[in-house]
Amino acid sequence: MKQGLIGVCLAWLASGAFADVHPPRPVAVAAGAMGVMVTGPLEVVFDWSADRCERYNIPDLPARAFRDDAGQVNLIISHNTTYRMTGPDFDTLAMDCAPVMQSTYDSDPAQYAHYEWLAAVYAVGGGVVHGLVHNEHHGNELVSAQCPSGRYDRCWYNTVTAVRSDDGGAQFTHLRAAPAHRVAGIDKPYVPDAGIFGAFSPSNIIARDGFYYAFIKLQTYPLGFQHVCLMRSDDLGDPTAWRFWDRLGFEGVFVDPYRSDDARALGASVCPAVAIDQIAEMYEGISWNTALQKYVLVGTSNDPARDPNVYGFYVAFSDDLVTWTRRTPVVEARLPWRTDDPTAPVYLYPTLIDHDSPSRNFEITGATGYLYFTRLNEGPTGLDRDLVRFPVAFQAGD
Repeated sequence: MKQGLIGVCLAWLASGAFADVHPPRPVAVAAGAMGVMVTGPLEVVFDWSADRCERYNIPDLPARAFRDDAGQVNLIISHNTTYRMTGPDFDTLAMDCAPVMQSTYDSDPAQYAHYEWLAAVYAVGGGVVHGLVHNEHHGNELVSAQCPSGRYDRCWYNTVTAVRSDDGGAQFTHLRAAPAHRVAGIDKPYVPDAGIFGAFSPSNIIARDGFYYAFIKLQTYPLGFQHVCLMRSDDLGDPTAWRFWDRLGFEGVFVDPYRSDDARALGASVCPAVAIDQIAEMYEGISWNTALQKYVLVGTSNDPARDPNVYGFYVAFSDDLVTWTRRTPVVEARLPWRTDDPTAPVYLYPTLIDHDSPSRNFEITGATGYLYFTRLNEGPTGLDRDLVRFPVAFQAGD
């Protein structure tokens, strides 16, 4: 079976389907190695030019999906106003132009409710769907005291918050009144003109052994060190129940810097890096794979230890979510920070979804699935962004 899949993949690569340097190019998996391989051509799921509800209806975070109580697939298209596609399966999805979540636009950074992206969803039944939010405070849009330079990239402060839907995902609201909906952040409040800092972009949520796990990316102040943080909760209904892995266990607490002046507690509230040499800053998608009997993490990366150093989408494997194999590439792709043509397509936000997953939240993958990601058709700053996917197969190592 392994040799057959490798042969199909290599033959397809040799067919010249990716002769142009701009489209993403699958990377072959070596015989006998554990990996994820692309097995077919690119498919468009959401076409911004034809499917959008309004101009800013764009896939601006990794795609997330769940089945509601009626068995309908809900695919989240997230921006600061979030929409969904719905249908009986992934091949018959249609846009629903009623927003499932809109930003609060509260300009107080201490309220953690400015520009809000629905980043993760988890359906538990009875119409209840929990969510994690990527919240951006944009100081540059406010009074000069909040951002003297007026620059977006110098006045960006990020946190992760919690929301909930009680109607099957049709409408999400803060789990608790702001700022008590805060889940995660760094140990410092917003600092004008300091740069980009905070807790960013939760992965999807995965349930194992009575806990719910998610990855987030941190950028700490004042050094700007970027790394991936692993956190878990035993109660999605309580935003304060999330604890981060502190190298000894899951005892780390995200202390709110606006509501605590305990320097010792704040200093201990910095979530440390997980396997930084192995996974770098990969955080976008996590699943338990039944074919490999491993956790699979997918994200955007490169690896200077490789020759050639491929930029694009990588995977890594784990038995416990903490210790990971060194990442390996799945798709070589032009990234926004690696382009010499500002109008050429670039690619972001990979995640793996198995359409036949036994989990209603698609946190389990099997022998095959799809690699979903966003194609930015007009370069990093353009709004023309499509959600696309490759079919993939999971290969067990010898």
